[in-house]
Amino acid sequence: MIYLTIKLVHIFSVFIYGGFLFTDNLFLAKMKRDLSDDEHSKIREYFMQYVRKVVPKALVVAVVSGVYLLYVNFGVIEETGLSNFQIVLGIKAFLGLWLGVRGILQVFFGIQPLVFKSHLVPFILVIIIIFLSQLMFSV
Repeated sequence: MIYLTIKLVHIFSVFIYGGFLFTDNLFLAKMKRDLSDDEHSKIREYFMQYVRKVVPKALVVAVVSGVYLLYVNFGVIEETGLSNFQIVLGIKAFLGLWLGVRGILQVFFGIQPLVFKSHLVPFILVIIIIFLSQLMFSV
């Protein structure tokens, strides 16, 4: 029961983080074409004031619950090496941890990202993680 609860919390927190990235990249960024710079910055700031209250906490929950799920699901490394499942799960975990560490450093410690400044790369990584999560059970 604990595993199922943590998995549901993980999925819910990932939906919050991923939903923010989807909204930012697919809607807010496109609104810039139709609005003046002043209107766009006001709308974006209004949106972000609510995002800042929820998304960073959801990201922390996603990372912590993801580490637990990785620990439970990774399993034992056999003498023959990693299984295909373990390889895909490891890649998925690395990308998720990288997103989590990057987000936590930026939001809670004010360290600006060194690799990317927009939300496009995290958005793409979330899409890749979604595909990997579906792929790992069939390899």
